[in-house]
Amino acid sequence: MKFSVGRIQLGADIIGKCTGISVRFDGGPVDLYAGGYPEPLEIYLGNRATTITVDYVEWTVEAVDQILTDQYVDVVLLGSAYDEERGLAGLTLQRCKAVSWELTSTQDGVVTYRLELRKSKAS
Repeated sequence: MKFSVGRIQLGADIIGKCTGISVRFDGGPVDLYAGGYPEPLEIYLGNRATTITVDYVEWTVEAVDQILTDQYVDVVLLGSAYDEERGLAGLTLQRCKAVSWELTSTQDGVVTYRLELRKSKAS
């Protein structure tokens, strides 16, 4: 799934505004064979993971490295620019943890490109 814009939240606080978000659901197939049949009787998805990749994040807080390393964050995905009057609240992926990121410094703040997060199964 692809989303144009979104935001990263720590609790109720918005800590980053995102563009270019991709969500990938991975699962390794597990085949169950029985009775000498050449094809599996059942196929299950094992080792499931949800990976969120963000092309660009503009951070609104300091100490981004510490937050990404130590905290679970929520990723709010929006189909278009957020507008409360139109009711585009978006989809929220809760308890996500950053697994890799690339930071770049600019004159007016710290930004990051290619942030990758993984969603925790526990809620």
